[in-house]
Amino acid sequence: MTGKRAGKVAVVVLLLALGGTGCGRQKAEEVLAKVEGKPITRDQLFEEMERADNGDAGRRALDALIVRQLLRTEADKKGVKVDAKEVEQRLEGMRDYVLAGTGKDFATWLQGSGQTEQEIRDSITRQMITAKLVLTDRERQQYFESHAEDLKGLPHNNEAVIYRQIVVATREEAEAVRNELVKAAGGKGVTGEEFGKLAEQRSLDPMTRTRGGMRGWWAKGKGDLLEGANPELEKVLFSLKPGEVGEPLAVKARTPSTAEGGTGAEAPEQWRIVMVDKRNSPRKPTLAGNADVIEEWMLSDPAYQPQFQQFIENLRAKATIEVLAPRYKALGEAYARRREARDRARSAGPTMAPQAPAGRAPAGRAPAAPRGGAGRQPGR
Repeated sequence: MTGKRAGKVAVVVLLLALGGTGCGRQKAEEVLAKVEGKPITRDQLFEEMERADNGDAGRRALDALIVRQLLRTEADKKGVKVDAKEVEQRLEGMRDYVLAGTGKDFATWLQGSGQTEQEIRDSITRQMITAKLVLTDRERQQYFESHAEDLKGLPHNNEAVIYRQIVVATREEAEAVRNELVKAAGGKGVTGEEFGKLAEQRSLDPMTRTRGGMRGWWAKGKGDLLEGANPELEKVLFSLKPGEVGEPLAVKARTPSTAEGGTGAEAPEQWRIVMVDKRNSPRKPTLAGNADVIEEWMLSDPAYQPQFQQFIENLRAKATIEVLAPRYKALGEAYARRREARDRARSAGPTMAPQAPAGRAPAGRAPAAPRGGAGRQPGR
């Protein structure tokens, strides 16, 4: 699981990540909590959120919802649609990255995040529509070609496995843990849930213990971010089928240097057993197979932000938007000023709406794909 993440500007975050507030999917008076039997409703929560930071959060959210409606209207005008099968394919790809990033299956992760599968599907659809409206096929192809090396490094484009580990103090304990897992499985493959429960109880590794022992992706020949190159571990991982647990492997704990507060003494040898959750076959990176990544990278790339912002501004300027709630008077006045500026421009004579130049891929590395929401995965 990578830690890279290019920051998106606020409008992109709100458009692609806002979870459907105000879409009528919940009852207005839904009770969210009770205190001594007295209810706190969804309307009360919204009122409190609207009062926060002098209403700025509410104005930003309302503006994002307005822009989302503008994008839907523009897509309808231009006949822009998305393929439901492609949405499902992207959702399926996201499941692997959720597993590798959290150690949880997709349904469990959804429950913990407070989202539904349909909300994720809607978020993917919004990203696809936005990208179809803003980005040209030529721009996508150029970006794909200029970031070919970055795409080759992503796990889903490699022969790779998603794996877990349990670290213990001795080989004897590692063997006992392995035997316990195999016995409990009863001749079937060990499930991630079974392995994860034991990892939380027995593993000495603080980084993976709270995630059910999940280490994440290991790409063949590349290793993972924490382990680096380890031919012995790689050989074991790629000899296992999903649900199989490997024989105990020696692992030397990292020794903190004296500068880091360590004693400089060599750390004691530990032992681990590993289990593979899923294997991924190698494939040549294609634009179609990485369309979601390319879209997210481009929409979060500073080189394309002016182009995206100008497109949204053009939609705002040509639309008739009425903000009726007094609380959001300032937002309504901002839209009124846009209409006045548009009308003055029309009366001055025919002019073309300003357009930012087409973005070019930067010379450096591409932004990392986001940690969830619209894209394939949480942290490629």
